[in-house]
Amino acid sequence: MKSIMILLAFFGVLNLHAQSEELRRQHFNLKDDNLAIQGYDPVSYFNNSKPLKGKKGLQFKYRGVVYQFANAANLELFRAQPDKYEPVWGAWCGHAMAKRGEKVAINPTCFKIIDGRNVLFYKTIWANALDNWNKELKTTLESQLMKEGDTFWEGTIKSK
Repeated sequence: MKSIMILLAFFGVLNLHAQSEELRRQHFNLKDDNLAIQGYDPVSYFNNSKPLKGKKGLQFKYRGVVYQFANAANLELFRAQPDKYEPVWGAWCGHAMAKRGEKVAINPTCFKIIDGRNVLFYKTIWANALDNWNKELKTTLESQLMKEGDTFWEGTIKSK
């Protein structure tokens, strides 16, 4: 009887892990191949003056989300601390998440590192959400915008 209970607990943990991966895939800004940040290297945002495109041969799947890396060193840094390098709020636009709790697509080259967190933004030739974010700083603390984004994101994850 005890071994049956252990087996049931084990399969319950596996099922919970699979559900959390599926939940992440549903909420992250991903294409059909589960590729994050349109193939940009998540570590390069922190280590370079601009993000670098990752390579298909240097991929790592973290909790259902696939990341590509520009070099093996960045891949190893990510493997060691994935939560440090993952973009916030499922790689959706930071301004839209912080102000309205909306999932808006991003331009992976438009970003800002805030308190060690990578916030990505929508950008076209007509609009730049990072500019809007920075305008908000005239009346709102950046830490408050981050807190609002975290709150909206937690509600998004819990609502499904």
